[in-house]
Amino acid sequence: MSAEELGRMYDLFTDYAWRYEGRDLYTVEGEQERIDAFLRSGSVPRKTRHNNSWIRIVEDVRARNASIGRVRVVGRPLTDYTRFEFAAYPDNIAAGEDVQVVEREYLDPAWSAVPDFWLFDDATAFIQHFDDYGHFLGAERVEHIAPFVEIRRMLTEPGRTVSAEHYSLDSVPQQRRGRVPAPPLLHMPSPSH
Repeated sequence: MSAEELGRMYDLFTDYAWRYEGRDLYTVEGEQERIDAFLRSGSVPRKTRHNNSWIRIVEDVRARNASIGRVRVVGRPLTDYTRFEFAAYPDNIAAGEDVQVVEREYLDPAWSAVPDFWLFDDATAFIQHFDDYGHFLGAERVEHIAPFVEIRRMLTEPGRTVSAEHYSLDSVPQQRRGRVPAPPLLHMPSPSH
């Protein structure tokens, strides 16, 4: 699978990069120590371009006047990983990433079939594959991107999400006009190893 090709896309797109982040658990190599420290202290060490490759990517994208963002789906009950991720989002936002949030309960049940993915410039999409424990297995470029463009359009309509800056994990804001309808049918490649 093409994780390397996905990684190169952050330097190649011209207008925007956008992620649908729908899992409650991610297991990222080398991150467990930071999660454990967060669970003990309630805070995370500050991320900068000098100590975090993602912050460097976001700042470089913004420096060339492109945008980068995501919609993060939040399920209940909250996982420790979700709490950790939200504690780290202020640095992402300060670097220039647009982080939006939608509660899973507001999504039509059909959204459970939508995988994590990245969409670039309405032209290129990559599905991200994970195992049941949240380990990243790789990324795969998709041929039919129109449904992924439509998913982005649906979730970026006004009133569908809340900025992470104005969202609290502990008190759900009254943020929406109603449920988000079912997503389009996706034609997805199956994971190959």
